[in-house]
Amino acid sequence: MYPLDKLKFMEKRIPINKSLINLIGKGDYHYFSFIFLKLINEPFVLLVIDSHLDMRYSKDNFIRCDSWIYNTGLLNNLRQIFYINSSNIDNIPEIMIPVYISIDKDIIDRKYLKTNWTNGNLSPDQLFEFLSKIQSKNKIIGVDICGEPEFNIQEIRKSEVINLSITNIFQSFKLKKSA
Repeated sequence: MYPLDKLKFMEKRIPINKSLINLIGKGDYHYFSFIFLKLINEPFVLLVIDSHLDMRYSKDNFIRCDSWIYNTGLLNNLRQIFYINSSNIDNIPEIMIPVYISIDKDIIDRKYLKTNWTNGNLSPDQLFEFLSKIQSKNKIIGVDICGEPEFNIQEIRKSEVINLSITNIFQSFKLKKSA
């Protein structure tokens, strides 16, 4: 949990990856997505793939891993938020403007990856299929990935395979930097 003024301080020190695919770390740090979203200079849609809707109100000007979407909803260039979880992964939203995708790997069933939050029930292949459909129909302007497991070498290896697979999906085209 961080006050927004401390988040601004950290924002100045985070180098922005030119490929626009950012690996954030554990799901506890999903609020870093807010920093990347603030940098978008055109109308966009946020597509959140997560087992939890991180949209709690946070008082006293704080942002947390469970409130970052609420704060993101206040951004001027954001036009719409689509929340994808295990129950609606088959619904491909119709999006007409650039899309930013934020992925929390806690959407993946624990038999495939053990994250530090309650997991959804998707297989990695279901996630990959959804991402492939989204990237084939839309202009993707950024992607972030969180949901790294606790330190366990077997889980870290599984997570790395998933990260590389997601990256490969988006390598098939060039991400466009926001204007």
